[in-house]
Amino acid sequence: MWQAALLILLLPSVVPAADEQAVPRPAAQAIASAHPLATRAGMQILDAGGNAFDAAVAVSAALAVVEPYSSGIGGGGFWLLHRASDGKQVMLDGREKAPLGARRDLYLNAQGDVVPGLSMDGGLAAGIPGEPAALVRLAEHYGRLPLDQSLAPAIRLAEEGFPVDGHYRAMARFRLTALRRFPAAAETFLSKGEVPAEGVLIRQPALAGTLRALADKGRAGFYAGEVARRLVEGVRKAGGIWTLDDLKQYRIIEREPVSFSYRGQRIVSAALPSSGGVGLATMLNILAGYSLDQLEPAERVHLVVEAMRRAYRDRAQYLGDPDFVKAPLSLLMDTRYADGLRASIHPQHATPSRLLPGTASLSNGTDTTHFSVLDREGNRVAATLSVNYPFGAAFIAPGTGV
Repeated sequence: MWQAALLILLLPSVVPAADEQAVPRPAAQAIASAHPLATRAGMQILDAGGNAFDAAVAVSAALAVVEPYSSGIGGGGFWLLHRASDGKQVMLDGREKAPLGARRDLYLNAQGDVVPGLSMDGGLAAGIPGEPAALVRLAEHYGRLPLDQSLAPAIRLAEEGFPVDGHYRAMARFRLTALRRFPAAAETFLSKGEVPAEGVLIRQPALAGTLRALADKGRAGFYAGEVARRLVEGVRKAGGIWTLDDLKQYRIIEREPVSFSYRGQRIVSAALPSSGGVGLATMLNILAGYSLDQLEPAERVHLVVEAMRRAYRDRAQYLGDPDFVKAPLSLLMDTRYADGLRASIHPQHATPSRLLPGTASLSNGTDTTHFSVLDREGNRVAATLSVNYPFGAAFIAPGTGV
């Protein structure tokens, strides 16, 4: 689903890394995520002897429980890793994939027109999830603790529930009509068909069961067996086209991160199909030509906005899934290319949008979340997770919580 992958935020994951040999081990460990319960889950794993990769499993799974409008086990993401022991840097590409039966006219009617909502709500809108496979890969190839231990905090949150806050209410209100259409989703995320009040506990016992199957059986606990059967059955009854082969064939891809320099610092960021690393390189290469610290705040903001607009224009025009689209990366990340873009920026006037063709409308990031983890050994994780639209397809396959 490269098209959905382009919806990732411009700055999905950035790990500054100057001279790796000279970077000392941190004196403390840290986690930053969008929800305190997810941060707490990760800290519990670090305190139990896990490393940053174990904590990333815990945070990812916990966010899937407490931020269902931004990420989920039914979604995917990118995990940018730095392993301190050998300096290995890699990006786990765990984005969703289109079912094998997908075709270019999947969301069109007989007249060739787009059917409103068909690509956003329900079983036909659902891609093959990548997050469960990514959590298994993190635990088995990079973590120190068993998967079931790292998933335990999320399982507990799903069973015991988490309190609704104002942001949850806003997202549920935004997707209320779609959530009401699908009984399992309405029962899970709403209160008698309405947006739940603040403080109401959202319990997800079916999701807890799916997470437990993943914890007990690893990849086979999700992509095969009873969970897989229920997923396929639920999606197909809701008009989707999943098959058991779709789940069986899903694979995580390890990709080489994007790396570039900015003002003497080496920056490592996400590779395609995330557009973040390339976009960040373009933007910073443009800004490198300015003495930003000597400018007034309004001037700085203007230049940053203009640089970002050009990076986003290039994202919409050139970037895609590298397995299917050949992007001109060497050009887009070349400082000489940035020189030309910089020359098109007027220091006092914004560039009219009509002079930046190829841009697409973008969401405000309510369907995406990011977190970062640093442990005392110097291992680091920067992850961006998404379900592409608030509450994803607003659909849950009965009996799975997904």
